[in-house]
Amino acid sequence: MKTVIVIPLFCILVGQCVAQNTPITKAAVDFCSKEDWTSAQETIARALNTEESKDPYCWYVDGYIHKEIYKLKETGQPQSLLRLRAVDSFMKALEMDDYGKHTKMTKLGLKYLASTYYNDALMLTQTFKSSTENDPISLFGKFMTIMEVADPRTGVERFTAEFERNMGQRYYQLWTEDLNNNALPEKIIQRYKRVIAIDSTDTDAWYNLSVIYYNQAVFKYRLLDSKTDIFDLVTIQQECSDLISKMALPAMTKAYQLQPEKGEVVRGMMYIHRALEHEKDTDFFKQEVSRLIREGKIGSIVKQP
Repeated sequence: MKTVIVIPLFCILVGQCVAQNTPITKAAVDFCSKEDWTSAQETIARALNTEESKDPYCWYVDGYIHKEIYKLKETGQPQSLLRLRAVDSFMKALEMDDYGKHTKMTKLGLKYLASTYYNDALMLTQTFKSSTENDPISLFGKFMTIMEVADPRTGVERFTAEFERNMGQRYYQLWTEDLNNNALPEKIIQRYKRVIAIDSTDTDAWYNLSVIYYNQAVFKYRLLDSKTDIFDLVTIQQECSDLISKMALPAMTKAYQLQPEKGEVVRGMMYIHRALEHEKDTDFFKQEVSRLIREGKIGSIVKQP
């Protein structure tokens, strides 16, 4: 599993310039400056029950307060209600801020909260079960939705690729624990295809895609025994051959074209050609492995995919 990548956290401060007609909001801001979050939360709640709720700054302050309390009490809790309240209040502030007076501060707050949804989504990709696979997907969806409002110019492709890659890795773990779950291989394949759609030069994605196809064949072979019907045996053997020759080999070849001296890729080419009984190709890549080891470009221990 790759190290989880996070995007920077954004720290913002409540401005001190408050309109004259929002005295309760100003009082809440004063409590913020003292980091008295309980009083700040109670005070802004009162403000929202008055005419001050018509001022977008009141909603910005409410979002800011709940964001700060979230940071203190519920960071790392994917279903945090404090965070949800902060997002809703910031969105309300933007909706009401016709003149853009508080837009910059509000979007900074939203951008920070978006980053927390992204971080939580990636963390869940390491632990979800088949029954909870929608949890990280939902959190990542919130990240995307908020970022579209907070900073639509930010390219989210690299974050999307990392999320898809992590989902694929977790699905692969679940598959190795339940080889009879035939839905998982396709889910893994789709995740890596999405990574490739974002960046067709991602060697690791091509390599991992090849590994999935190859291992599908291996796992099918493992199901064969003396009790396997002869007709089933022929069918399964043909399916395995097709997976390796028509799916695994092209994907690994693409990875090799991108990085011809990447250790696991060269070994992957060797193993695939060996499985297909391509003697010349097997010998060639075996010699390549020996050369790369001799030149110190790769280690002698086979790295597990």
